[in-house]
Amino acid sequence: MVLSAQTSGMVLGTIGMLIFSLTLPLTRVALAGDALSPWFVWSGRTVLGAVAGAAYLGFVRAKTPPRAAWRPIAGVVLGVVFGWPLLNTVALQSAPASHAAVVNGILPLATALIGAWLNHERPPRRFWLCAVAGTLVVSGYAWQRAHGSVHAADVLLFAGVLAGGVGYASGAIATRHLPGLQVISWALILGLPGTLCISALSWPAHIERVSVVSWSAFVYLGLMSQWAGFLFWYGGLARGGIARVSQVQLVQLFVTLAFAALLLGEPIEAAMAVVALVTVALIAIGRRA
Repeated sequence: MVLSAQTSGMVLGTIGMLIFSLTLPLTRVALAGDALSPWFVWSGRTVLGAVAGAAYLGFVRAKTPPRAAWRPIAGVVLGVVFGWPLLNTVALQSAPASHAAVVNGILPLATALIGAWLNHERPPRRFWLCAVAGTLVVSGYAWQRAHGSVHAADVLLFAGVLAGGVGYASGAIATRHLPGLQVISWALILGLPGTLCISALSWPAHIERVSVVSWSAFVYLGLMSQWAGFLFWYGGLARGGIARVSQVQLVQLFVTLAFAALLLGEPIEAAMAVVALVTVALIAIGRRA
C-alpha cells in the first residue's frame, strides 16, 4: 500500500512531534541527582547533535548553503542551538517539566508572530487577539503558580519561548534554500566551537556517579531532540504541507504532560489542564485566521 504525500507527511510530522514531546521530561531525568550540570546537558547534547549532523552532511555530500541561507541559519543557531535548549535546561533545575510544558505551549504562537515579523506579513486582527490572549493565559497561570511573584525559572522559560520562536521561524525561512535536516546540521556545526568549549569546561567532575538512566536521557536529547527529530518534522512539513502538518503540534503540549506524569510522576492539576486546553484552542483559532 502506497501512502499519499499528505498521509505520509502527517505520519512523519506526528513522529517528529512525539520525539520533541519527550524533550522536557527527559531533560529533568538527565539532571536528576545533580551529577550532570545543566550547562553540560545543554552543551553536550548540541555537540552530540553536531557530530551526527556532520556525519550526515558528509554522507549525502551536501554542498555549502547559498549566501541567502546563512542569515536564517544564524537565527537557528541563536534560537535552537543556544537559546531555547539552554534556557529551558537551566529553568528545569527548579521548574517541573509539566509546568515548563504549559509555558512552552505558546511557542507555536511565538513562532508564528516572529515569522510574520521576519517575513513582513500582516496577519488579521483575530490572529493577534489570539496571540495576546494565549500569552496572557499562560502568563497568568505562571503568576498564579508563583503566588503573585516572579520566579527566575518562569523568566527563563518565557525567554526560551522567544528564543525558540526565533529559531523555528528562521529554520522555516532557511528551508526555502536547503532541506531541513541540513539546516539544523549546519546550525549545530556553526555553534560547535562554543558548545564544545562549554561542554569541556562543564564535564562532570564525578562521572562515575552519573546513572545509566541519566546518560540514556542525555543521548536521546542529543541525537533525537536536537537532531533526528527535525528529519521527521521537516520531512513531514515538506511532504504534507506546512499548514496541514503543523496542526499536529497542537497535541504536543498534552503528550508532554502525559510523559511528565508517566516518567516523573508529576501530577496534572486541574488548572494546568484547563490552561493547556485554552492555549491549544487559541492557537487553533489563531492559525485558522
